[in-house]
Amino acid sequence: MKLSECLRGSLVLVWLLASSDLRALPVRSRSASGSGTARPMEAQIASGLAVNLPLVARLVGAGNTLYISAVDVSNNDSLDAEVDFYFDGVDLKSGLPLARNGSISSSGALVAQGSVGKMRARSNAHFDDFIDAMVKAGMLDASIETDGFIGSVLFVFDGFTKRGQGAAQVRFYNSFGGGTVSQALKGYEMTVNEPQALVATLRDSRGKPGPQLYGNLFINNTGITPTGTGTATEISVHVQAYANSTGQPTGTPLDTKIGIGQTVGISDALTALHVPAGEDTVLVYVTVSSGTSAIAGVSAQVDQTTRDGSVVLMSRAD
Repeated sequence: MKLSECLRGSLVLVWLLASSDLRALPVRSRSASGSGTARPMEAQIASGLAVNLPLVARLVGAGNTLYISAVDVSNNDSLDAEVDFYFDGVDLKSGLPLARNGSISSSGALVAQGSVGKMRARSNAHFDDFIDAMVKAGMLDASIETDGFIGSVLFVFDGFTKRGQGAAQVRFYNSFGGGTVSQALKGYEMTVNEPQALVATLRDSRGKPGPQLYGNLFINNTGITPTGTGTATEISVHVQAYANSTGQPTGTPLDTKIGIGQTVGISDALTALHVPAGEDTVLVYVTVSSGTSAIAGVSAQVDQTTRDGSVVLMSRAD
């Protein structure tokens, strides 16, 4: 199976949460335009609590089922705050990387970074289709909606120093049976102790009694180093399945590169890893084999009929 290979660009500095202490961390090292030419850095960059959504996508799945990402960003505090976002990903049709910066305004709109006020205290900004909202804000070309997209978004809450003061979550959904079916993922609060090794349990129950499920994986280059010092880079990751029956490696491992802020997906992971049919349950380890960035990951058990799934963050394996 072919995995996306993504690119890096120029350096952006923000501050990230480490317990109650803040330290300067180099993250999202890339071009703001995705073209390799860096946009001048804005005069005011938010520094504080950083919440990463390692997977935001607009996908055409099996049976041409369209998955849309609804995103909620919440200022849970009693104070207004500048909330900046760093958006990275890949146009799935062209394979070209995309990178955009911006802020959330007092009215809950996507605007140029630091240009229009602050996000109101105790408020939520909801985007039914985050990619469409980026298009309507003039930050992405309309063609992205039919091309498809996979990537991540980092939200930074200026001045916040405690967990829970700000939050982000994403709901992936599609229309089914007159309504919608969906998967949800809570944003991950970044620290200065991030992993370079992850693990997930995946099961393929197709052809067995009960729900007919298969597993997908999504791996994100977070754009920071594990300790928050030094410069994050493009990484290479090694993906290896271990058989539940023996605890030994099984199938054929995969290797791929992931650019700063980028996310790659492995659909139908047991098949992609050539796991023998008799091994319906595996532990899949993802390990950085080169490069300095930490990683985050998402696993999903997907229903073959409805394409609905259960989504969880991968566990660290370091």
